[in-house]
Amino acid sequence: MKAAALTFLLSAVFTVGLTFATVELPRLADRALQDRVPVPGFDSHADATARLKTELFISHYRLRTVGYACFAALVLLVAAGFAGRRAGLAAAGGLAFMLPVFAQFAGVMFFLAGLGLLNVVWLPVLDLSFDISRLGLAIRAPFDGLRRLFGLFNAEGYWPIVIFFVAAGLLIFFLGTFAWLRARSRGRPVAGGLIYRLSRHPQYLGWILWSYGIYLLIEQGRYPRRSWMISASLPWLLGTMTIVGVAMLEELAMKRRHGESYEAYRRSAPFLLPLPSVVSKVFSIPSRVLFGHGRPGRRGEVAAVVAIYTAIVMAASVLFYDGGLSEIAALARPAGRRAAAAELAAAVRQEPGTRRGRALADRLARIGDPALEPMLGLLACDDPEARVLAAERLHLLDPDHAVPALCAALGDQASDVRYHALRGLARIPEADCAGEAERLLGDPEGHIRIEAMRFLAARRSPAAAGPAVLLLESEHRWERSAGADILGALGSPDAVPALSALLCDTEPEVRRSAVIALLRIGSPDVRGPLRGAARDPDREVRIYAAEALRRLRGGS
Repeated sequence: MKAAALTFLLSAVFTVGLTFATVELPRLADRALQDRVPVPGFDSHADATARLKTELFISHYRLRTVGYACFAALVLLVAAGFAGRRAGLAAAGGLAFMLPVFAQFAGVMFFLAGLGLLNVVWLPVLDLSFDISRLGLAIRAPFDGLRRLFGLFNAEGYWPIVIFFVAAGLLIFFLGTFAWLRARSRGRPVAGGLIYRLSRHPQYLGWILWSYGIYLLIEQGRYPRRSWMISASLPWLLGTMTIVGVAMLEELAMKRRHGESYEAYRRSAPFLLPLPSVVSKVFSIPSRVLFGHGRPGRRGEVAAVVAIYTAIVMAASVLFYDGGLSEIAALARPAGRRAAAAELAAAVRQEPGTRRGRALADRLARIGDPALEPMLGLLACDDPEARVLAAERLHLLDPDHAVPALCAALGDQASDVRYHALRGLARIPEADCAGEAERLLGDPEGHIRIEAMRFLAARRSPAAAGPAVLLLESEHRWERSAGADILGALGSPDAVPALSALLCDTEPEVRRSAVIALLRIGSPDVRGPLRGAARDPDREVRIYAAEALRRLRGGS
């Protein structure tokens, strides 16, 4: 009795300790890193200037080298674990692949700030595309299905679902730990009792369910940009599939060690979850087709099966989370695409100012050419919020029709429509609306005047130079910074004296923008001012100036 009580206590302590280590420690680590590790405070992907600053910061600290080395080390760790029958190594690599999930604890704008620094491990993937991290979105299927079930009863199911997964995971992990310790205390080589009758790997199952609940919890967070909205779905998927592979490897080792006794146990208990035999047979199809038997019997077979199922989930993420399989089937037919576009546009009109309205507008834009007419209809409707949604997305469609419509929208009565129409035109390289943009230099809204200058500067129009120089005299630091950005985009050496004078501005943000502008101009006469900026009291100014000088030396 005392032994059972002690085992129960040890299991509870281990479960609580693991929970603390994986929830509370990330929060504390994020707070400590944000307090002690200085990083830029801007939205790292807001515009071209922010992206250039981000690149200079990453380059200065060699973060890309660190990230690629860490990613390669994790891949090698998993590969070595599978190749060398070292389940512990593979498990460590799989858990490390989940690190970007915990980076979502970071409530930051700059995606490498605080615990977001863990995103360094994911840089090789993010360098290809931020959207690659969305290739695990099919893991949301259980959550979405349960939430729809709650919706049938007009109930909001988010919190009950999250609590269910977290609580179920902790309970199963605790019961698995208790059963395992109990078997060891009795000298049994295989823990086949209690919860092990329902799952051969309850600790892994508990971890998967618990971490899935944490993923849902963090994914719903309302942080500013939250690591720049890097989806945690693919890291969670890769980490989880590695853990599933580790469980399969452990079974091969147990079979070699215990022979028929363990094989008999395998036949009496399910692998992870108790599933109907039909479902189990479906899951065993890849192994039966490739290897002629329902269970992988070798390390290579385990790796192949895990890779196949990972690829299936990633493919499902593309199919099911770009509007749904039914919508994809409809879009395969031209008539279906037109009907879907009309239906989506009507839905957008009903709730244009909501998050759902924005999502529907995104889906409408992805339909392509059949969405053009409904999108133009939205741009011409009476609701200014619907016109904003159309102005934000029309640049994604046929430029021959989008450009005239957006140029006309520059005269819209609603300032937000004018602003987003101008930004949309800026994303169309062939858009020639310089005359319309020049008229907006006199717009009553300051942010529209500045956006017009940015549009003209990107097209190297000298009309932006004079107003941009005037911005340098503004009492508002953000306007002085914008003026520096615009002069840098124009790239004229004539702006070097004005930008050099800006290096004495009292606001570090303005001096940072001046350094970036001088780098963009890149003429020989910027090197002297940049050398002075390399001794600036602000750390960021020094970083940008040093990296700018290094780049200019490399280009000379």
